[in-house]
Amino acid sequence: MVRRVTPSQFRSMMQQRQNKLKQAVRKFEQDIDCAQRQAKAAHDKWVRDVNREIDRAKQHNKRVVADHNRRVRQRNQNAAAAVNKYKQAVRSHNAAVERDRQRRISALRALSSPRYIEVRTSTFDLNERYERVERTGLSSADLLSLSEREAESSATVAEALATDAPTAPQPEQDSGILEYLAGFSQDLCDRWKGALYALNPINPDAARHFCTSVREIFTEILDKWADNEDVLEADPNAELTPNKTGPSRRAKIRYLLKQKGADTPEMLGFVEQDIEDILQLFHVFNEATHGAAGKHGLTKLQHIRQRVEGGIMFLAAVAL
Repeated sequence: MVRRVTPSQFRSMMQQRQNKLKQAVRKFEQDIDCAQRQAKAAHDKWVRDVNREIDRAKQHNKRVVADHNRRVRQRNQNAAAAVNKYKQAVRSHNAAVERDRQRRISALRALSSPRYIEVRTSTFDLNERYERVERTGLSSADLLSLSEREAESSATVAEALATDAPTAPQPEQDSGILEYLAGFSQDLCDRWKGALYALNPINPDAARHFCTSVREIFTEILDKWADNEDVLEADPNAELTPNKTGPSRRAKIRYLLKQKGADTPEMLGFVEQDIEDILQLFHVFNEATHGAAGKHGLTKLQHIRQRVEGGIMFLAAVAL
């Protein structure tokens, strides 16, 4: 049965319904507001956590980069210090060697023995190239002084090989080669020590061991300071190796000399010939199937060691 209501009762009922609806709306809005606050709090926490992780990663990367740069700076400083030590030894040595170099060249020309004709020819070529460098002038006094030392050293070892009873090499100051090679890797430093240890007249494997180590050292110096990409970026038309795997040795030497403003044809030719002059000595080692080192004796081997060691440090000075 339908209940009858008065107009005032109807208005009261409608007011109650509106109040309930308003209460429901307010509660809904409160729930939404609460959910939004919770969502915002969760989002803010997520942002803080993400930013914290980003900051942690940045700090870690910054430390890694700083440590790497510190090691690179230390390695470069060690290499520069080693080269400077060698330059100082060369300056001290060069003051008294020019007369001896000319005497050795004259003595070599006077020798009629056909022994080691390739070594003598290479020495004459290197000295002629040095004289061209000297005549044309060079902006770097250090490079000119080091080049003079290489020319003299080549004449010294050629005379020692061509003479039946060569005089013992003069004791030299520490060249810094061990500090320099240690800056590359301890393995390279140990390889050089092993090569020196193997350089003994009674060691039939001296030639292979010593020559292989020296070639690897030359290669690593050039690859370190004249990276393939850098060389090709500086000169896209740079000469490549015969198998086209990268820039040639000549292209790398030109790149290094250009960094010093010393890439003259005369200086490029001298550095190339200096390396060839050293590699030419390896033919002396390998001229016999077994025991080649024993044919020369300790004195000649000491001269060869000094020649090679000087050549390595000369290339290091060109590279730095």
